Amino acid sequence: MGVPYLEARVNCCMSEFLKHQEIELLNLFIPCNVFCKESDTTAVALIAFQLNIFVCGGIAIGVSFLHKFGDAATASAFLHSWAATYIGSPEKVTHPNFTEGSSMFPPRDSLPQKYLATMESLWFKEGAYVTRRFVFDNKAIATLRAKAKSERVPKPTRIEALTGFIWKHYVEASKAIKSGSKRTSMLVQAVNLRTRMKPHLSDSSTGNLFWWAPMAADLAMEGKELHELVDQVREAIAGFDGDCTKGLQGDEGLSTISDYFDQLEDMFSAEIKPDVCAFTSWLRFFNDIDFGWGKPFWVGIIGKVGPKFRNLIIFNETSWGLGIEAWVTMDEKELAILENDLEFLAFASPNPSISISL
Repeated sequence: MGVPYLEARVNCCMSEFLKHQEIELLNLFIPCNVFCKESDTTAVALIAFQLNIFVCGGIAIGVSFLHKFGDAATASAFLHSWAATYIGSPEKVTHPNFTEGSSMFPPRDSLPQKYLATMESLWFKEGAYVTRRFVFDNKAIATLRAKAKSERVPKPTRIEALTGFIWKHYVEASKAIKSGSKRTSMLVQAVNLRTRMKPHLSDSSTGNLFWWAPMAADLAMEGKELHELVDQVREAIAGFDGDCTKGLQGDEGLSTISDYFDQLEDMFSAEIKPDVCAFTSWLRFFNDIDFGWGKPFWVGIIGKVGPKFRNLIIFNETSWGLGIEAWVTMDEKELAILENDLEFLAFASPNPSISISL
């Protein structure tokens, strides 16, 4: 199978679309279904493109990327290299390195079926999912970072503060719907392993070179303060700075992965299964890709997801400053509560329009 490439005409100006944008319409700008479970990945292209041309001459490039092939860092390296090739800057091309990752994590036979079933339970759950875009400006982020400070985490990062804040309000939304539930809220944070390996792997390392840092909170407990949740986030991610990352490597790595899956299997085999909320940061991955027309002024991430999905929050930079967008996918009932949470909305702006000059 080659690389599918489509061209589409958009019957409006780009500024009009961005002013009245509807998240679900983003699906029309890409060539394949995205953020959904594929039953047969052998029939799906690894990567596909759609060039969308607005009546004003504006251009939007839609990209579909099969996660089986690589992670966001892999997609970023590919797109930066494509842009560098297009503008005639071969010195900026990143040549994919397939050996670094495989030498650290030697190929094995397929995982046992029970582990594959556990992963499916973790990532794909039938439900009515919707996606909303929230923007946190500089002032809001600075205030949340100040609230997130503690003796253990005196300088929380922007992502740590936002992760703790959104998780806190997600737990509150879940409690409102599942009152009296003994269910556990499980947060998993994607961690890029390239910079945590010893020695570090290069940015050209190709594949899914990330793992999940898990942490949990009891929905029946009284609400935790933001700094307490940020402490948990920092502690979970810090676990990848030492022996944990080393334990994932080499011949013994499969044993470590198996232990991890055994723990997950115990959680998901319980009568009351945990609520899972995944977080991942795409900062510095896609906002500076230049095909010769300048850097993109906006990167849309996700439209309508498939019916089998999972709660997912993706962070990305805004294009006009140091703000951060949070693309939040949740069960529609929980997200409806979040959208009407005044404390949450005091910091998060729901889907503000994007002003451009064309």
